Amino acid sequence: MRFAGDDLDPGEISAVLPVAPTREHRKGEEFFAGPHAGKLRGRTGIWFLATDRLVPSDHLGDHFAFVEQLLYPEGGEDSRIRKLRDILERTHSRAHFTCFWRGERDEPVPKVTPSLKSAIKSLNADVGTDFAVDTPRRVD
Repeated sequence: MRFAGDDLDPGEISAVLPVAPTREHRKGEEFFAGPHAGKLRGRTGIWFLATDRLVPSDHLGDHFAFVEQLLYPEGGEDSRIRKLRDILERTHSRAHFTCFWRGERDEPVPKVTPSLKSAIKSLNADVGTDFAVDTPRRVD
C-alpha cells in the first residue's frame, strides 16, 4: 500500500494508520534507499507499507485481510478511510495498492475480496497485480 504526492507529509498518514511504514519521506527529503543505491532525495512524498514482514503467511488473502483491518478496524467503521481521503484530497496525492503473488500451476489465482475492493475504491486508489504461476522445469 502506497500513498504518494508532491505535497504529501507522510507523518499525516502515520497519524491515521497504527502501523510503522516500510518507508516514508517527503519530497526533497534525503533517505537511505538501500546498500546499493545509498542515499537518495525523494522526488515526491511517499508513505509505503509492505505486508510481507507483518503478516506471517504466504496466503495473499491473509495480507488482504490485514490491509482491510488496517483501513476498517471495526467492521464498517470508516473514520480512517475518511481521514485518509481528506489528506489525499488536500495534498493532491494518490493511493496505490500493489499485490504480488506466485503460485503453483494448478493453484487458483487469488481474488481481491469485495470488501477490500470497496476500501480501495473509496480511496480512489489504483490497483496493480503481479500474479505469476510456476511452470514445471523441463528436464532434458
